[in-house]
Amino acid sequence: MGKIIFITGGVRSGKSAFAETYAKNLFRRYHKGLYYIASGVPFDEEMKKRILRHQQDREQSHMPWATMEIFYDLPGVPFQKHDVVLWDCITTWLNNILYHTESVQEGRMEEILKHIGNFQKEIMGWKREGAMVLLVSNEVLDEPASPFEEVHLYRKLIGKLHQWIVSVCDEAYELDYGISVRKK
Repeated sequence: MGKIIFITGGVRSGKSAFAETYAKNLFRRYHKGLYYIASGVPFDEEMKKRILRHQQDREQSHMPWATMEIFYDLPGVPFQKHDVVLWDCITTWLNNILYHTESVQEGRMEEILKHIGNFQKEIMGWKREGAMVLLVSNEVLDEPASPFEEVHLYRKLIGKLHQWIVSVCDEAYELDYGISVRKK
């Protein structure tokens, strides 16, 4: 049986650096596949720079990262025992789904919930196969409430998804100012 490691925190809290270091240490231990699932969409200059910085960080690590870019569909890769899979980040992935389904007004929630259900099945399948899965996600529930229905829906969905992840994960960390606190 593999592991699920959940890493959360605010924006720019050090989550990605912590997750990448954790993943590299697991890779050094097992010497299997090292995968990076990226969910970021380069929709503006700031996001393009962030994606480029993350890519450069991985390149400079001299580790054999195999990067997969996904926006809303799951990668469909059958990860195996001791493969290390780092997914950065779940909040961006959910956001991508919400934007993708925005034009699908009728049955919107049904499609969103289908994506989330597929995510849950896939993650548990990877764990059953023995993969070491690191899931990075932003803590957005500490932010002030929004008057917009879409933001309320997003917060509700990510809150429920985080609760599910924590319920099935083996370890959970919260980062603040680059300091990690193990919660589970």
